[in-house]
Amino acid sequence: MSWQRWLASCGVLLGAAVYLHGFTHGERVPLRRSLDAFPTTVGVWKASQTVNLDDQVLDVLRPTDYLVRRYVDDAGRTAWLYIGYWDTQRKGAEIHSPKNCLPGGGWEPLEAKRVRIPIDGGDRAIDVNRYVLQNGPERMMALYWYQSQGRSVAGELDAKLELIRNSIFNNRSDGAIVRISSPVYGTVAQTSEILGSYAKSLYPFLSEFLPD
Repeated sequence: MSWQRWLASCGVLLGAAVYLHGFTHGERVPLRRSLDAFPTTVGVWKASQTVNLDDQVLDVLRPTDYLVRRYVDDAGRTAWLYIGYWDTQRKGAEIHSPKNCLPGGGWEPLEAKRVRIPIDGGDRAIDVNRYVLQNGPERMMALYWYQSQGRSVAGELDAKLELIRNSIFNNRSDGAIVRISSPVYGTVAQTSEILGSYAKSLYPFLSEFLPD
């Protein structure tokens, strides 16, 4: 990234922080349904475990609602689903990028790129982030994107711009992040296909819970 774009990005993020934290008074937008009710069957994947985040993590993230759930397919492969929802991103509550949260505990990033996943029977596609990390011999992959009032947004900067636009024109700052993660099964490409298939099955359910 050039220094000019870096400065422009910093300016956008600073402007968003000032606007959201000081000059807006939008209403909180509730979920359509609690994330606890998210389906336990997603395509060929079955829920096997739901986890509660500890208080220290919740104090940092400050989501309005969230879901952390382990799904397993017929082959015994695991996919962890995390959905975090914020009914407002004002006064210090905001979505945190997995690029800041996932590294740590010996995990180091190997790859970060953008991939496209077909949805709605393949008639359209969404862009998502693909993040690969390694800890010794172990590798992990995460696919994630931001869900902003009925639209999927991949990039962090794009998500901030969408947040500013919605705050100005719709007086709303609600939003969500969707992250799917698993060990790397076989190759990175094979795991990407596995998680992409899961994301394709998952996506239609989001509109039942997240507001447009």
